[in-house]
Amino acid sequence: MSYELIRKKIEECCPGAIVGGDAEAPQPYLEIAPMDMGEVAAVLREELGFDRMLLISGVDYEGFDENGKGKHRAIGQYEEDGSVRPVGEEGTGDLGVSYHLEAFERRERFVLKTRVSRKDPQVATTALVWPTAGWLERETYDMYGIEFEGHPDLRRLLLPEDWEGWPLRKDYEMPRSWQGVPLEGLPLAVREKKGEGE
Repeated sequence: MSYELIRKKIEECCPGAIVGGDAEAPQPYLEIAPMDMGEVAAVLREELGFDRMLLISGVDYEGFDENGKGKHRAIGQYEEDGSVRPVGEEGTGDLGVSYHLEAFERRERFVLKTRVSRKDPQVATTALVWPTAGWLERETYDMYGIEFEGHPDLRRLLLPEDWEGWPLRKDYEMPRSWQGVPLEGLPLAVREKKGEGE
């Protein structure tokens, strides 16, 4: 099924939902308005036969310029003495979500993308269309803090419920401790060098 055919069907069923796209990208994609994602997902599954959700991944566009080119952004890590290196200023770049879909019988794949404000990262859920998306959206929420409106069970998946922050955002700063357990310390290689690794 051609890119143009997919685009045309979405435009017919969900006017105004498409806000961008690139037919010439290595993985052609359509960019969808965040709150239209659930409706577009239903069209792709019911009308166009994209019956499998393969992957959902979060994106942090912090450090990208207006042309989409990446710039360096220091990410918080550990210093040689084991202390947490401060990140500096908070990020201001948008966040995004990419959805990789497949029409199983035709062996066709397609990508949807959406972009949201860092201050109000909300996207309509696709979990009601593809049940697999339920888990993948929870992971994206856990790591990036993107909220999926209408999700039947949106809560952390990998981290404890009381964890603070979103670890895959570029401005995330690792906490120095969690519930009284210190999270900083010398890296193993440094401890072994000092004879503390035994």
